[in-house]
Amino acid sequence: MEFEGALAGPSRRDVAGMKAAFGAIEAGVPATALIRDERHGSYLLSGVPHFTALDDVVIGGVIVAGKAAGERRDDEDVAIRKPERDVRQFPAEPVAEMSGDAVDAVDVEHGDLVVAAFEQHPYGRFVIAGVATAASYDEPFVTVGPWILHSAGEVGERCLEVTRISANGEHTLKVPARHQLVLDDGQTAA
Repeated sequence: MEFEGALAGPSRRDVAGMKAAFGAIEAGVPATALIRDERHGSYLLSGVPHFTALDDVVIGGVIVAGKAAGERRDDEDVAIRKPERDVRQFPAEPVAEMSGDAVDAVDVEHGDLVVAAFEQHPYGRFVIAGVATAASYDEPFVTVGPWILHSAGEVGERCLEVTRISANGEHTLKVPARHQLVLDDGQTAA
């Protein structure tokens, strides 16, 4: 499946290439980044980039690159931005129309491969494609990337629509472990 390959990403990060691509990023022009972290696995994040007060690049509430700096390349001064550690590829292929079924967000389960649209000010509308992950304690919530699809039987407030590409066990992507509840003293609940 081509979509699964896009979520797997490159075997090595092209940091120099990403620095240049992030340096050339423009506000208002949609962009897509492939992100991989231990908690959420791999996910594609597509939306309009915004710049924080510190000049970091944010897509869908996720910081993807740091502030702009200058660098000399091939006898030219170019703007660069250092990608965040979890960014695996930028630019990545945007999330295209995937064949799947539109589902109610509360029907998504841990390990399902989904594409979900969210909206939140000031980020506007953005799309995340990845493997849904769930909590491992009594009041379940399910996310794709860092955004909540549903919690305690209610659709996430910012979740607009969800397409299930394939159910858990029907795709070849690694499914991250369930989220752990972190208590105030730093311990995790069983």
